Amino acid sequence: MRVKFALALLLIGLVVISAGCIGGGSKESTPTTSSTTSSQTQTTTSAAQTTTTTTTTTTSPQTTTTSTPSIPKVSIGEIGNYVGKNVSVEGLLLGISYDSANHVYVISMGENGAKINVTAKRGLLSVLNPLEVGVGSKILVTGEVESQEQLSAGEIEVVEKKAPTTSEIKDISSGMLGKIVVIEGNVVSTKKIGSNLKLTVTDGTGEIVVFIPGSVVKELSNETLSGLKGGLGVKIGGYVDEYRGTLEVIPYIPEAIIAYGEPLQIETTTTTTTTTTTTTSTQTQTEVQWVTVSELSSASGTVQLNATWVKLYYSKPNYLIEVSDDTGRVNLTAEREILPNPIKVGTGSVLHLVVDASSMKVLNLSAVSPQPSPLLSTANVTAELLGKTVVVQGTVSDFKTIGANLKFLVVDGSGNITVFVPSSVASKLPEDVKSRLQDGASVEIGGYVTEYKGTIEIIPYSVEGIEILT
Repeated sequence: MRVKFALALLLIGLVVISAGCIGGGSKESTPTTSSTTSSQTQTTTSAAQTTTTTTTTTTSPQTTTTSTPSIPKVSIGEIGNYVGKNVSVEGLLLGISYDSANHVYVISMGENGAKINVTAKRGLLSVLNPLEVGVGSKILVTGEVESQEQLSAGEIEVVEKKAPTTSEIKDISSGMLGKIVVIEGNVVSTKKIGSNLKLTVTDGTGEIVVFIPGSVVKELSNETLSGLKGGLGVKIGGYVDEYRGTLEVIPYIPEAIIAYGEPLQIETTTTTTTTTTTTTSTQTQTEVQWVTVSELSSASGTVQLNATWVKLYYSKPNYLIEVSDDTGRVNLTAEREILPNPIKVGTGSVLHLVVDASSMKVLNLSAVSPQPSPLLSTANVTAELLGKTVVVQGTVSDFKTIGANLKFLVVDGSGNITVFVPSSVASKLPEDVKSRLQDGASVEIGGYVTEYKGTIEIIPYSVEGIEILT
């Protein structure tokens, strides 16, 4: 009996042990975690009950979008607020020069009287072909602002072209330094200076040096190079520069040089002043007597002299032109029609004068040594300059018609100046100038300084003294 009871207990123990083995040997197991990049599974098992809990977490890849800030377009007068930043500015092309110290070209831009210098590598100037894009063209420059007055260009775009006119060489002067010009004539001589080329070109009115930098020479075609020889015709565009007292035209891209490969027919211009004495039976030519300023008062008839132009005044119905030389100073009367272009030939120029000594009236004049009128800010046109010729640039404001006369202000960044256009000039203005001469127009005005009822004015006495820049 006891043996049967013991065997029963043994069997019950084995069953319990077997159940423990089947249950994993523990009432509560340690969670097992399996991780992947996209899900996480958690499993819990017990002896009495097996529970599996699965938690899935989806991870979405993160995308970062970086937007490029837009480049603001600002006016030239505002660039001082953007030093160190990239901007776009639009304005008029005023001129080009070369900064040899920093090996960059410098473009002068203007807008509403404000001006800046834009530095640029030569490669950016390819859009500014001087045979097609002249002073007054509208350009858009994008780049980094270096200072209130300077921008380093990264891109240049021509918005509106103003085609340059072909200049006569005799009219190119030191007052045009940096201006873009086009000349056409025959090569007088060619000289190689290192990798550069130096040409002398004549158009019949004079001669000028054309300096072609080596960087441009190496990009010229063989056909063009073979045409840059003495006696052959060329057309060249570039900016006016001065080297050791000699004026030069500098073409800065190869497209600015056209070699015709044959001579151009040009006429040599000479000026001869003579008087003719007529008698009943003969006609003879006599040379006009040369005098000095001090000898004018004792001279008679028609005489000629060279003298420096000092001042200009108006004394109805003619102008008074004051000239001087080493012997003295004198006022001569002159009609408006014979006075020179004030932008190109102003006070300080040496003039050749043909004078009726009896009436002290100038019969004819020409510039022996032209001195362009200085370009000044309006604030610098003061009473100290009365009688002197000057040039200002800016925007027209307060435009008025007073009878047959015109009156307006020229406003630039420094202030403003009154411009009075007399009827004798206003009536002869070209129609395209007259129609555009109104408030908001960008202009260049050349004339003499005068004073009217306490107000300083500039009088453009010639239609050539009024240029519309936009």
